[in-house]
Amino acid sequence: MPVLVLAGDEDFLLDRRVNELKAELVDPNWSSFNFQRIASPDLSESCDAAATLPFGPGNRMVLLDRCDLFTKKKGKAADVDKISDKALKALLAGFDEALSAVAPQTHLVFACPYNFDSTLRAAKIVEKHAKIETFSKERFSPGSANPKLETWCRKEAHRFAATVDDNAISYLLDSTEADLRQVSVELEKASVYILPGKHITLETITLLSAYHSHVFLLLDAWAFGKQKEALQSLTELLSRTSGIPIIAAISTTLSKWLNLKAAADRAISALPTGPGLSRRALPPAELARKIAGELGLKPYAVEMDLKRAGRFTTAKLADIRSRLCQLEYSVKTGQLSDVQALTIFITS
Repeated sequence: MPVLVLAGDEDFLLDRRVNELKAELVDPNWSSFNFQRIASPDLSESCDAAATLPFGPGNRMVLLDRCDLFTKKKGKAADVDKISDKALKALLAGFDEALSAVAPQTHLVFACPYNFDSTLRAAKIVEKHAKIETFSKERFSPGSANPKLETWCRKEAHRFAATVDDNAISYLLDSTEADLRQVSVELEKASVYILPGKHITLETITLLSAYHSHVFLLLDAWAFGKQKEALQSLTELLSRTSGIPIIAAISTTLSKWLNLKAAADRAISALPTGPGLSRRALPPAELARKIAGELGLKPYAVEMDLKRAGRFTTAKLADIRSRLCQLEYSVKTGQLSDVQALTIFITS
């Protein structure tokens, strides 16, 4: 089909699909003539692109990149709101006519970085002429099982002629928060490291993914009150990256712990109590199983996180999370450096 819409917030897979289409459709010897990229196109530019023809043999591919004509996330497309309804109708009619007349060897590829919205007028028109491929980001909670993402990781390892352990997959998904671009980079790096072997283990991933290892070390040391070790991990991390992603990782972990502590409080408060009954409590493993079932997480991961957050009450964790948000704001507004903010957080 000459018209194709790639839409979704999973930009890594969308970008990969664009590259596959270019390799499939465009003769590399003629790519300077027959491949064109138009960023943030409006309706008029899209109509003009639809009327172009290949130069020489083979196909022509026009990539209408960062297109927001068919999504709620409007940038340049928001200009249509500033014109009269009559003029807009004329533009949409022209768009409809242009898409219906695309030459067989001209391929229009709309790459939309947000999810397709079929309620928009431009979207209703393009649906009549185009094939729609969606690339929605899969929801993921650290510590939870996600068969779809785990299967994707195995297939990605196969792209690099390797297999991968389940616990290595869990580590990668948790440490990257299911950033598929980063997961792919780590798997490719590991597949080269193990040559001539073909199996990626957790030990290989943790050895090569030093950044993620040190984030976990920092959080573990801080959670158990080991300030000196936490500051050492912080120094190592800051030698590799800025403080903003470190703050983001800590913030995500605190939010997860806060949710787990709140769930634990609910589970314990639901236990029977009264005269003759001992103080309400559950063994850590049993408590973890109850919470894991409620939240759809892995019991072992829940138990480990509850241990890390064990010295904090739910209210204390909420206060710490709020304090970190204030420190992050101070960094982003230039009141503190990222080093100062993280040092204050660890030592206070």
